[in-house]
Amino acid sequence: MPKADWAYDFTCKQPIEAIRDAFNAAGPWQWQLRDSDFYGDYLNCRPQEHVRLRVHEYPGNGLVRFTGLRSSGFKAMLEIEAAGTVTQSEIDGVFRRLLQGINAANVMETDPYDC
Repeated sequence: MPKADWAYDFTCKQPIEAIRDAFNAAGPWQWQLRDSDFYGDYLNCRPQEHVRLRVHEYPGNGLVRFTGLRSSGFKAMLEIEAAGTVTQSEIDGVFRRLLQGINAANVMETDPYDC
């Protein structure tokens, strides 16, 4: 299966900790809040081997200043390595349901970012 990576930009009135809690309550994946000097606080999820999902709040509080489509919001990066056995549509369907659960607004696909 070829590698897939895609990204979303969105807004949400909830802080990143509440988003983590809502994502975990909704399932099926477990999200962790990471603290990095470089990236700042962000959510990380590895729902299965060869799949990585991240949500960064921008502009953020790390050395890297994320930019988005507005002055503040969230960027999500979704990646499936070539060795992954799940499809992009399967991961995307669950992630979009999670976004609905947190009442995410202004959800737009955007170019993937490298971090």
